[in-house]
Amino acid sequence: MNLIETERLLIRKWDPETDLDDAVAIYGDPQTMRFIPCGALSREQTRAFIERMIQRDEEQGFGIWPVVHKDDRRVIGECGVTYIAGHGMDVEIAWIFNRNYHRQGYATEAARAVMDVAFHDLKIPQIYALIERENAASIGVANKLQMEYDKVIRAYKRDLMRYKKTI
Repeated sequence: MNLIETERLLIRKWDPETDLDDAVAIYGDPQTMRFIPCGALSREQTRAFIERMIQRDEEQGFGIWPVVHKDDRRVIGECGVTYIAGHGMDVEIAWIFNRNYHRQGYATEAARAVMDVAFHDLKIPQIYALIERENAASIGVANKLQMEYDKVIRAYKRDLMRYKKTI
């Protein structure tokens, strides 16, 4: 993946130096990270997290990428696909956005574009979204993406609702 472009967004590979401050604003915010298993991260934890995402992208041929707002050229979130730890070759789509950009359709826009690349370019036949029961916003995104609720699974040391979409 080199670049995914939507009407308002660019989805590209991570640049640890230029993306770090924007990433800290996302991953360091307890409210933004309340549904994410690792919780809010420090600056150094964020740097290490970005490095792990870069490494996974290189190893897997896909990953979780930064989402850049075209107007201000800032990283406003992340979106991408990755293997679900402990679940074989199952692939999940994930998204997290800076809370200043919530409720504006960015997660749906980014996830729709990533799913298109995953299905057509990466030839991934089925994608899952793993969502906390209380995360109404992400459930709404999954519904807008026409993902179907499947079941509750144990992943990332939690019971999560699994939504799926098949090409």
